[in-house]
Amino acid sequence: MKKILFMLLASTLFVMCKTAKTGNTSKTGKIETEKANEPASENVIYSDKFKAATAAETAALLKELNATAENYSVLVLTRNYKGEQITVTSNGKQVYKDYPISNNAIGIAEKIRIDNTGDTEIYDNHTKKSITIGSTDAKKYKFIHVAKEPAKKVPFVIVYSNKVKKLK
Repeated sequence: MKKILFMLLASTLFVMCKTAKTGNTSKTGKIETEKANEPASENVIYSDKFKAATAAETAALLKELNATAENYSVLVLTRNYKGEQITVTSNGKQVYKDYPISNNAIGIAEKIRIDNTGDTEIYDNHTKKSITIGSTDAKKYKFIHVAKEPAKKVPFVIVYSNKVKKLK
């Protein structure tokens, strides 16, 4: 009985939460609705409003990935990765090529260090679609969470943040 009440309360709070600001930013920092060859505004979110890892966990992750320098960001593959081949190219160099599987308990499939001085491309071999993370946004945010949304035209949702999602 307590579990049911807790689930109802949690779902009610989740539904009542305010949605995050979405859109693409231009060099001036203003939000634009859509650019050529860029994801639709519904695929890009700028938010720190989620359950984040502690400062110690964040520092340990940055140290583990050797991403403490300003020219590195951490790409976190999150939901709906089911073993399809994903290739990540950062600054013209392939930095990741594997078959990630999302851990449903924590919602994370993989953590990858990227060089934020150049554009980063994520390519899904199954859907034959890709998305590009621009260097201007990557430089502003230390963590870039990317979820797959297979039902959408662009099957990726990017969340830019200066916090990393809870890892455990």
